[in-house]
Amino acid sequence: MFENLLGQDDAVRMLRSDLEAGSLAPSMLFEGPPLSAKATAAFELARAASCSHGAPWNCACDHCRRHRLLAHPDTLLFGPKSLREELAAGAELLSRAPGDPARYFFMRAARKLTKRFDQELYAGEESRLAKAQPLVRSVMEASDACMPGNAADADAAKEAAKILPSCAKLNELIADTTPVYQIRSMEAWARQTPSGPKKTIIIEHADRMLDASRNALLKILEEPPSFTRFVLTSSRKQALIPTILSRVRSYRFLPRGQKDTAAVLERVFRLKAPPAISLDAFFRGYKPEGSDALAGASRAFAAALLADIRERRGPFDEAALDGLADRATLSPGQAIAEAAAACANFGANDEAMAWSFAAFLDESAAAFAELMRASGAGNQSLAIAELYTDAARDALLRYTSYNLNPMALAERLAAQLCAAVAALPSSTGIRRGYAP
Repeated sequence: MFENLLGQDDAVRMLRSDLEAGSLAPSMLFEGPPLSAKATAAFELARAASCSHGAPWNCACDHCRRHRLLAHPDTLLFGPKSLREELAAGAELLSRAPGDPARYFFMRAARKLTKRFDQELYAGEESRLAKAQPLVRSVMEASDACMPGNAADADAAKEAAKILPSCAKLNELIADTTPVYQIRSMEAWARQTPSGPKKTIIIEHADRMLDASRNALLKILEEPPSFTRFVLTSSRKQALIPTILSRVRSYRFLPRGQKDTAAVLERVFRLKAPPAISLDAFFRGYKPEGSDALAGASRAFAAALLADIRERRGPFDEAALDGLADRATLSPGQAIAEAAAACANFGANDEAMAWSFAAFLDESAAAFAELMRASGAGNQSLAIAELYTDAARDALLRYTSYNLNPMALAERLAAQLCAAVAALPSSTGIRRGYAP
């Protein structure tokens, strides 16, 4: 077990020891930097919990077969995540180095996306799936063609490349914070009897929840069913509330060094002479044209928002907020225009860029999230970051549900955030003495 987990020897040793001793906690946190194999470890743990033969990677039992395909009925996956670069890398791998490993990589990446739209996560909220279901069917059909033993290699590569735009559209529909209705749906599913020995629930980016979702999650973590395990993943452990941290056992995933990174690039991506780059840099090479310019404009938008608020309302109480505001070189409107120019007017002029408005909101949100790790951050930074998250989620909902103009929505977001910050109480808001 865990043979496909490269460069995380300490985490693997601890997990294997706890699993073999029968001492795994019912709720676990896999924490560490992005691209450190936390989700891979969670899927392997789910497979090992279902297998009665020691769970070698090539185990022929039905449980392991379905887990390798990410099709086991006892595993539930959700949480915000962008899979665009992983899918693009998988499609390119199918073309460049065809074979079963490439097929498994692309198929698993596609199913990491489609599993976020499992009906079990939408109990009583089925109407929310209406827009996603045709895309889910298309992506599932293409990923099935890519499975080992199905279409010829050349045909599988063509199917993978053809379905990437649909994958990008589907990825847009993933909420940027875990909604409370999914937590409640998950709780109902978690209490149903599993088909095998254990159920495993994987919640990625568990730090990206608002209060209602956190409180609903806390309730089931306090009294989990005996046959259900929870694996939370996070790159920002400090952003999780203490009451959740007190109910999980943490496993630390470390940044990979150059030797381990080279092993991943060689064994997984079949690069015979891996370049001396990080995995983050490798995946950046699969970002669509205009991504870097869009990311820069998105972060400029975040800085411009804070500078605009400060100009209208006065200095902030916390240095972290002032620090980001000081980086502003554009107005919010100018930053929106730059972002639109980088991505064919947020996809209005090129359907292949339809993912870009969600990416614009996500990248701006990342700038606010980084405030929480900055020196001088506190309650005010947290309050403003959460207000931005609320406004961004509202903008994305209006965009995906009603197809409203993204530039107008971004301008509305800026005004909405400014008004919301003005309404904050003085203990978390702008200093006293500055009138709206």
